[in-house]
Amino acid sequence: MERLRPSDPSEIGGHRLAARLGAGGMGVVYLARSQHAAWCAVKVIRAEHADDPGFRARFRREVDLASRLTGRWTVPVLAADAESRSPWLATAYVPGPSLAEAVLLHGPWPEEQLRALGAALAEALDEVHTAGLVHRDVKPANVLLAADGPRLIDFGIARSVGATALTADGVVVGSPGYLSPEQARGLPVGPPSDVFSLGCVLAHAATGRAVFGTGGAASVLYRTVHEEPDLDGVPAGLRQLVRRCLAKDPAARPTVPELRAALGVFGAAGWLPAGLPPLVAARASRVLDLPVPEPTAVDTAPAPPGPAASPTRRRLLTAASVLGVTSAGVGAWWWSRPGASAGQGAGQGAGRRPRRVIGLLGDKDDAVLTAHERGARIAVEQHNRDDRRTFDLALRTADDGGTAEGSGRAAARLVADPEVAVLLGAGTNATVLPAVAACEQARVPLLVTRADTDRLDSANLTTALVLRSTRTAGPPAIVRHLNRVVRPARTVVVHDLSDAAETLQTVRYVTVYDKLDGETVVEEIAADEDFTGVARRIAARPRDAVLFAGARATRAAACARALRDAGHRGTCVAGEYVIGPPLLAAAEGWLVGTAYTDAVADPATEAFAAVHRDRHGTAPAPWAAEAYDAVRFAAYGLKAAGAEGRSALRAELLRRPWQGITRRVSFNAGGQFYDPAEDGGAFLYRVTGGELRFVARADDIGKAT
Repeated sequence: MERLRPSDPSEIGGHRLAARLGAGGMGVVYLARSQHAAWCAVKVIRAEHADDPGFRARFRREVDLASRLTGRWTVPVLAADAESRSPWLATAYVPGPSLAEAVLLHGPWPEEQLRALGAALAEALDEVHTAGLVHRDVKPANVLLAADGPRLIDFGIARSVGATALTADGVVVGSPGYLSPEQARGLPVGPPSDVFSLGCVLAHAATGRAVFGTGGAASVLYRTVHEEPDLDGVPAGLRQLVRRCLAKDPAARPTVPELRAALGVFGAAGWLPAGLPPLVAARASRVLDLPVPEPTAVDTAPAPPGPAASPTRRRLLTAASVLGVTSAGVGAWWWSRPGASAGQGAGQGAGRRPRRVIGLLGDKDDAVLTAHERGARIAVEQHNRDDRRTFDLALRTADDGGTAEGSGRAAARLVADPEVAVLLGAGTNATVLPAVAACEQARVPLLVTRADTDRLDSANLTTALVLRSTRTAGPPAIVRHLNRVVRPARTVVVHDLSDAAETLQTVRYVTVYDKLDGETVVEEIAADEDFTGVARRIAARPRDAVLFAGARATRAAACARALRDAGHRGTCVAGEYVIGPPLLAAAEGWLVGTAYTDAVADPATEAFAAVHRDRHGTAPAPWAAEAYDAVRFAAYGLKAAGAEGRSALRAELLRRPWQGITRRVSFNAGGQFYDPAEDGGAFLYRVTGGELRFVARADDIGKAT
């Protein structure tokens, strides 16, 4: 608990705030008094998340789900406002520590108290499941301890049994170490998943340890799916019941009614282990000494109709409308050259057809944007030379300065122009998401060509369409090479924790999802650790394949040198983010998977390469052919949309697959996510003589020649 900060309001929805209970990426939780003087916890969502209509819909769902629960072991909803500028939810306040904190401070629980804890939580889950819900995040931090018994909290990711997922298949929802194997695999879950999580919670309370160990999330998820739990220290009278809860097969787990019968009826007397009653009492007494702040202004007025916008973004969009197409510094425009290169076909009836502007967003100092611009310009010019066209295309490029803030500003300026029908996002994982938000606000489609962060999985449900596999769908080219060509008995996944958040999805894809045919093991390397030790362990089995899961060329190069010095002879593969001079100098023979082709070496893009040489005087760089395809894909959709233009464009692009020179663009009907199943735009390269040499398209890997 923390004192309020000067920037905090003193009142929200009639609740007088007294302290901060916690804060995270989604918002802040306050301790407050209701109008009836009852203590409550008020969860307030940050305005930037409330700007997303999808997030606001999920918050409404959380309120609806939590309001269904009225049992004694869940926390009732007292009030909520999903339409406020910053949506909020007030629940009863439980003045006690979490189970996680209690175990950390006072150690494992005896069997008698474990039975009482399990009985109450099983009863809570019985209510949850009877209401047609699955909690999906039962963990020690979500169990609060009060004098009269525990409370199961945080239904923010609960979902109705059988409801359609709001996230992509393969996206883990829950907390590693306490989620079920089916959750770890990104599969649909039901009540047995909560039973598994309850088993993890009871084992943690009994031993003081996480049942599937510690370390990086990828390793914990892998052990959850493939290894047996560590139940050493669980009391003998409960061990078999906990082991059944932790069965890999959901059908083999006990039902919640069976758990309730085995654990008995909760008894409040003596349910807390020695040492915890004083802690619970001390937490309850702390609220009595909290000062109540002087009133300050707070905006809890209803949001206007339509997608909500934060004041910052509203000011930004207004400024963009006033400024039009002139600016200084980051986000400045540079215009296409006149004539054919500006997108107006000379002698092609310029002015007699409507014009559709394609905006291109990226960092002008990044070679990737230059490649995009050159490839896109060829597509625009080819379109405008077609006498059968019903509209002209123009290309307009904006500089995002290579920053997230610049990306949001530049995208807002582009979409403020009603002539702009679609944006192409050439930015990185670090810059693309603000552009997604700006396009969502203006309802302008955004085609993402380069970025692959798994955070785009949810963005794909707005106005954005991602034209490549995200990290949730894994590195298809290197996986296919290992499975179809190398066929190793074992692959060692070297997970560089320098970039753990960025690379976790790759590790999960090849381990938890079992995408590699042979055995897989994970070696985690801390950011300050060298690769000597792991290289020696790998070299003891010199024919093992190695998949480097990292995002830095220097770290990949260090791994390559360590493996070479240790005498390893097996295949080594990595993803595109490690490409750079350090890797090329150190990793001879390594294979790298990318989402861009070599337009000169790839037979399917040779004609484009010839046109590029003629138009720009040089061979196409990486991403030029992908940008060419993106413009042609947009033009195809705009033709189908007709007079409706950008308002109908996304629906037309989703309607049916489209074949380009680099990939087949297709989106699945259920989640609208990019489908890499056929000709999905994945490519394989080999480091040879200090250079990256094209090997094959992913679909051609392993085919007879």
